[in-house]
Amino acid sequence: MVDVQVFSTKAELQTKIGNFIAAKAKESVSDHGYFSIAFSGGSVASIAPAGLLEQSDLKSLHLAKWKIYFCDERYVDLSDPDGNYDAVNQNFLSKVEGIKAENVFTIDPALPLEEAAKDYETKLKSSLVDGRIDLLLIGMGPDGHICSLFPGHPILDVTDRLVAAISDSPKPPPSRITLTYTAVNAARCAMFIVSGSGKAEVAQKVLEGNEAASLPAGRVKLTDGTMHWFMDKDAASQLKQYK
Repeated sequence: MVDVQVFSTKAELQTKIGNFIAAKAKESVSDHGYFSIAFSGGSVASIAPAGLLEQSDLKSLHLAKWKIYFCDERYVDLSDPDGNYDAVNQNFLSKVEGIKAENVFTIDPALPLEEAAKDYETKLKSSLVDGRIDLLLIGMGPDGHICSLFPGHPILDVTDRLVAAISDSPKPPPSRITLTYTAVNAARCAMFIVSGSGKAEVAQKVLEGNEAASLPAGRVKLTDGTMHWFMDKDAASQLKQYK
């Protein structure tokens, strides 16, 4: 079952996202001693951190027990403003105290692309007790892509690893590292964060249409987890139940 929540404004969306992440962090730490969260780039890397920074008592979220990952990453230097790490660092990590540097898991751009993907998979496996991420924060492009999983690309069918490299991304830069569906669908919880009228058509196709299976976002089917869509009213404007 997919839980869809629609909010009137981007500000309300941001607040509710922060509240949800905070609750999930407390729940995860209580359950298994840590909270693992994977960020996407784009608007997710600004909306989610902003919502978290609204929390009145960040210390209560056990930040020392957080493990930070990335749903995908551009194959660029970590200080490159095009990178997802840089966005999350600027918007969140640099503004809070308590998250341990050794618990922020980034790619190693000094390695060759394929080796960097293998290295990131090793980091995932060695840092997660059961290989499952507690919460994925997933953004979606107007073409329905998530992470660096693009429509019609062979990487959609990679199932023998948790992390894969892509050197011919249809969206620049061409070289990227991404979680595969094997990792995505193993997550305990996935939150789609979708805002703006530019995402309305594809959101309707994924949530209500017959084309979901052909869209990367429609192939997110958690094996044993919960899925949530947090949307603003513009992104939900073509959904039948919200018209």
